[in-house]
Amino acid sequence: MTRLFVCVCVLAAAGVADAKPAMLKGPYLQDLAPTSITVMWELESPEPATLTVEGPGGKRSQQVSAERIAEATIDGLQPSSRYRYKVDVGGETWSGEFATAPPEGKDVPFSFIVVGDSRGGIDQHRRVVNRMAQEVPDFVLGTGDMVDEGFRQDQWQQFFDVENKFLRDNVYFPALGNHDRQGRGRTADSYRAFFSVPENGNETERYYAFTYASARFLVLDSNAYSFALTDQTAWLERELIAARQDPGIRHIFVVMHHPPFSISLHGGNTELRERWTPLFEQYAVTAVFSGHDHVYSRADHNGLHYFISGGGGAALYPRRPRPNPVDIEAVKKFERVLHYLRVTVTGNRVEVTALRADGTTIETTSWTDGPATLPGSEAPKLAAAGAPAPVASAAPAKMNAKAATPSEGSNRLMWFGLGGLVLALGAAVFVVRSLR
Repeated sequence: MTRLFVCVCVLAAAGVADAKPAMLKGPYLQDLAPTSITVMWELESPEPATLTVEGPGGKRSQQVSAERIAEATIDGLQPSSRYRYKVDVGGETWSGEFATAPPEGKDVPFSFIVVGDSRGGIDQHRRVVNRMAQEVPDFVLGTGDMVDEGFRQDQWQQFFDVENKFLRDNVYFPALGNHDRQGRGRTADSYRAFFSVPENGNETERYYAFTYASARFLVLDSNAYSFALTDQTAWLERELIAARQDPGIRHIFVVMHHPPFSISLHGGNTELRERWTPLFEQYAVTAVFSGHDHVYSRADHNGLHYFISGGGGAALYPRRPRPNPVDIEAVKKFERVLHYLRVTVTGNRVEVTALRADGTTIETTSWTDGPATLPGSEAPKLAAAGAPAPVASAAPAKMNAKAATPSEGSNRLMWFGLGGLVLALGAAVFVVRSLR
């Protein structure tokens, strides 16, 4: 009996020793910069790991302490360079690759993907991700609502299960959606645990900013509404001013969950439209990307471009029965469809292609940003410079009233002068006849 007990214990110990570590999430890439990147993963139980990166300058390794949710940052990398990496845990290896960002302010072409609102639609989400995997973006922007209930760990696991291979080789910058923070007093605990973003916002990781090449990206927390908008709005304006003062920044892109303009189920967010869109216009933001409504939509308002990308897998939404007239006027394109956006930036030119999950194109919109400077300076801002309206391959946007060109202005002055001369001659004739 004693021998049997000892044998069972030895076999059990051997089984424990031979057990493979369970990698629940990742590894996946976060917080991309010119000389650094963060790699994250989640294990079933805390275990030490080794992160190895190989590329220009050779191979380097970093020991990571035993954590269940691990976060390791590799510094001292070379800008615009490709690296391979691997994570070793308990004799098992997971690998991927990435490219560092260009130096901040460097004017080089780049592209990124925008996608949002997967919200537990596993099969539909997988269709979108499988199509995105055929792209080669520099990074990915998420418009929020990755899960349906942010306090449920099983839903976060489903999200990462679908995204696993894609996020192993693609850096993901998320925006916080209203469903991502549901439960636990809406503190977004799980969201903050699973993502590592630049900590330069007033409220850590709920909103933040980063620079990629010649563009500044502002990722906002649109869930705040009136009780917390004041601090974030002040931060937003400081970021906009700094971007416009930076000679290396050509473009400013804004990402947030709730759309200012929409003709779908929720409609445009009135408070955001009143509080933030005037700032977007004042500082000539290049484009605003949102989610929340599970559709594709493009709106133009006062010369700025607003896109809804909420077709990442959640149940699609219908058109709103009686949209707000402001939304009706602004929205130029609407489609209830699973999709994502491919955004390409080349110099001053921006091109946004909306792609369905089957790979077909919804539309391509492109425009060229004009000069943009701080308010009060002599150079015109984008909104005041008569910037060309987007040209779409399908459903062209309505053109705004065009500002008069110098030749048109000269012609108007000429006709005004001739008209005044005729009136003066007529008056003189009338006076002469009266004197008679």
